[in-house]
Amino acid sequence: MENNIISNWLKENGDPSIRKATEINLAIATKINNILQAKSLKAVDLAVKLNKNQSEVSKWLTGMHTFTTKTLAKISLALEEEIIFTEPKTKNIYFTVYKNENVNDGTEYETSEILASSIDLDRKIS
Repeated sequence: MENNIISNWLKENGDPSIRKATEINLAIATKINNILQAKSLKAVDLAVKLNKNQSEVSKWLTGMHTFTTKTLAKISLALEEEIIFTEPKTKNIYFTVYKNENVNDGTEYETSEILASSIDLDRKIS
């Protein structure tokens, strides 16, 4: 989706952070365009859903707009699709281990609590 204006400007200015920000903006715009296309929607449909001017939404979809997280959240809700994926929230699970009175090997077990992340549940907890 990158166009010559952006490419030329980046070549002339060469700022790596601007180049990276532009790549991110283009990727986001592409993602939104793909979602619209998959849902047989147009920019005007998104504008109506967001109560925005069509020209503003069209500007977003060119990739030349820097998206705020608030705008991305509104677009995501309007399209009922995730635009940006972040790491899943870790869900903590607590286990209580009780002393086993029937062990005859001389090992003493204490009652204790173990905290494990749901991501770590595939590993042995000891």
